[in-house]
Amino acid sequence: MSIPMTSRARLLSAMHREIPDRVPISPRIGAFLTVYYGSSSWMHHLKAAQEFGFDLCLPVANPVPTFILSPSLSYRFLPPDVRVTQQVEEQDGGVRVRRTYHTPAGSLSDDTYLAPPGREYGVSPSPVKHETLIKEPDDLDRLRYIMPDPTQPDLHDYFEIDRLVGEAGIVEMTFNPPLDHFLGDARGMTQLMMDYCLDRPFFDRQFAFFQDYGQRLLQSALEQGVSFIFATWYYGSLSAGWSPAIFRECFVPLMRQQAELVHRYGGLYHVYDDGKMMRTLGDYVDAGADVVETLTPPPVGDVDLAEAKRLYGARTCLKGYVDLLYVLKMGTVEQVRETVRQAIAVAAPGGGFILGTSDSIREGTPPENIRAYFETAHRYGRYL
Repeated sequence: MSIPMTSRARLLSAMHREIPDRVPISPRIGAFLTVYYGSSSWMHHLKAAQEFGFDLCLPVANPVPTFILSPSLSYRFLPPDVRVTQQVEEQDGGVRVRRTYHTPAGSLSDDTYLAPPGREYGVSPSPVKHETLIKEPDDLDRLRYIMPDPTQPDLHDYFEIDRLVGEAGIVEMTFNPPLDHFLGDARGMTQLMMDYCLDRPFFDRQFAFFQDYGQRLLQSALEQGVSFIFATWYYGSLSAGWSPAIFRECFVPLMRQQAELVHRYGGLYHVYDDGKMMRTLGDYVDAGADVVETLTPPPVGDVDLAEAKRLYGARTCLKGYVDLLYVLKMGTVEQVRETVRQAIAVAAPGGGFILGTSDSIREGTPPENIRAYFETAHRYGRYL
């Protein structure tokens, strides 16, 4: 019998495509914890890892404020020569915010609706953009004035959480540029797709702007000692509407630049896509992803886990798979157990597999299903 590992060592072993003492169990569980504990903070993630017996792989917030996605009460990061004005009004039970940034190069404005509790979609309130920040090429020159300094990321919370989590898991820095919560919200997904077809120079210039910003931010974080990067690319997923050809032409080179930079500093590059990814899984691997998540199966996704393991298991760590909706939330205890058993049977041999979920376990998931998930993983996840 192998010597028991800490959760941190177990996750690292899998991420390096080695064989740990058992299959790491690391679901996304934040949405469930908001109801179960009343909070999904890092402290409650750590508490849940202890209660349910899983290996905490915890992405923490991007060090840059998500001011593009959603209006804020504070804009302390703005330089002295920029000011922001906001008009807030109640509308249809929610709040509509119109804001304008006044910069030396001209004004930028957007218009956002925030739905009331219970009427949003997704895990958290999803802002509806009636007007995006970027509407013309000159807006990129104005945007330079309001982007926080990428060479001075605020990483105090990251390092403090990492210290407190210790051997109980791995703490990753969430990294969104250039698309997720940056260009995808500053310009809008539909408009970006139209730009690709109707104004390719503008399309390319926008991505170059945010990729350059992201690379400088990423390098600053790596130089400060961040080792684990959680890079989200779900805005670039095929499920978001992009074609495989555009994905390979436009996004894969940017991922490769990110991965190469992370590897230059000895870090690990963890890619997250919660959409259909069977046709793009090899592209993520070729771009240099050390870990690929979420491997969502049908009907929501399209990943054949056995085939993914056969094709890419020797080149990357596979993470995720168990369907959060049709298995964990709506399925029976036996369905949960059988799905977990099958996932371990096909993906665990040879190492390089972390059992997870197709996204965050949702509120309303039966506790007996969640416990069956963890109990089955512990029972069948041992390497002999």
